[in-house]
Amino acid sequence: MNFMKKIAPLFVISLVLGACATGTDDGAVMSKAPAIGKADSTDEADRSCRVILRTIGRNPGGEDYETDCSGGECMYVWRGSIGVADSVPAGYTVRVMYHLTSNPQWWEVVADPAQDGPGYKNYSFAISEHLFGPSTPDRDQLSIELIAVLVRADGSRLFDHNQYQGDFENTVLSAANSYFGSCRGFCLPEVGRIDFFESYSHYATGPRRQGAYLEVNFDLDRLPECRNTHNGYPAWDTRANLLFHPGEQLFSGSVRQFVTDNGRPTNQATEVPFWVQIPNDATEVEIWFENFSGAGSTCHTWDSNYGQNYRFEIWPPADSPRCRDVEKETGAHTEDYRMAHNESYCLPYDVADQLDADNCEFFVDGFGDGFVGHYGIPFRWLLAYLKVLPAAGEVQNAGLFVRYHDNISGRDEQRFLIGIEEAPGVFRAGFAYQQAGVQMMEARDKSVTAYAFFIDVRRGDRVVRLWHSRHGANYTLPDAFDLPTYNESIPYGHLLWADAAALVLESRRACQ
Repeated sequence: MNFMKKIAPLFVISLVLGACATGTDDGAVMSKAPAIGKADSTDEADRSCRVILRTIGRNPGGEDYETDCSGGECMYVWRGSIGVADSVPAGYTVRVMYHLTSNPQWWEVVADPAQDGPGYKNYSFAISEHLFGPSTPDRDQLSIELIAVLVRADGSRLFDHNQYQGDFENTVLSAANSYFGSCRGFCLPEVGRIDFFESYSHYATGPRRQGAYLEVNFDLDRLPECRNTHNGYPAWDTRANLLFHPGEQLFSGSVRQFVTDNGRPTNQATEVPFWVQIPNDATEVEIWFENFSGAGSTCHTWDSNYGQNYRFEIWPPADSPRCRDVEKETGAHTEDYRMAHNESYCLPYDVADQLDADNCEFFVDGFGDGFVGHYGIPFRWLLAYLKVLPAAGEVQNAGLFVRYHDNISGRDEQRFLIGIEEAPGVFRAGFAYQQAGVQMMEARDKSVTAYAFFIDVRRGDRVVRLWHSRHGANYTLPDAFDLPTYNESIPYGHLLWADAAALVLESRRACQ
């Protein structure tokens, strides 16, 4: 199992052969409409993240989307996931209720258990009955209302109202949101992830924060020995060990599960993630793995970075100034390697001061607006190249600052986007502002209102941030694209580059 098998490119989509999939067996039954707030009702609204609709959407299939044709007429299939907090007592079923908004009759299906995650038990479902398909007239005018619900043993119902606070305000899918919905960050535990691959490489993603969760995935082929059996049953284990500093909290757990044959475990194993909640005082985690056989065997092997163990920094909480609104380019390669793929990040230093870069410490060497439309799925992003000059000194990072309006949430937000160093002194940073919500990818629709450029430079025991921001006024999109642009063709799209005379490149003209 190599890296490319583990981390799939964002836009590589496996098409379903043929126009119709087999039946989803969703077993939809009639359901009573929510009656939250009525005196004689046992319905209740959840606003404390006990149950949450995670995602709902259609997957590509054939020349259109996945369909279920088992009922005679082909109907689109929506697949989704629901999270239930570990704190919820046992004795409930998880369901999703839905209906066409043009029809008051509600329907429901039971969600099936899926692989659990940190802090939550996960469930999956599929719906298609009583909705619409490719041959439905005016299908783009139809909309679907749906809601996740816990049904307790006594019949009382707990409805997800974590994202939508109104008692009768629910998720609605329509052509306007590409018939896709997500929790948009509500009730999501923060999870950092570290993958250890068969190639003896490893890759860390996501925020490793104090108080958050850490997930470790280990390829069992890294330690293939010590797999004895006893009386025909497997008698071995592979375990992860995580030691957090400075508190010296040690957590250990298995990273393997056995394949069963009619309930009988075989000696064939598959990987299973191991996760822990990060201690609130942790600043570093030390990781190693051990593989051993029991039943009298002394076979024991280790994966410990040749005795040094693997070490990773633990970040402060998300509201720390080192982390707030900070993201970093992952370097993931998709249709074009310059597409922006950022994730949460924490600076390993405090920024002591903010200054203008008036002495040609760096300049903006290129600024573009990118578009990729593979399979008709739009992805748009801003792209900046920054060139650091010798006057800068010891550069720690370089990046792009963006202010924007989120057209989905209605919030005004900002991001400090740390770039990747492509060549000595040449940094690339980007910001994805549009993405369709398909194949369980979260939709994004952001309007950029201002942007600027910065580098972080160490000066003695302090790090200062130097800006090209028009002395705090910042740049706008017309500052880059009012003049005629240069069109660079890329796979499934294009990059529009700002003209050399554009205002956004004034630092290049001054410093080259």
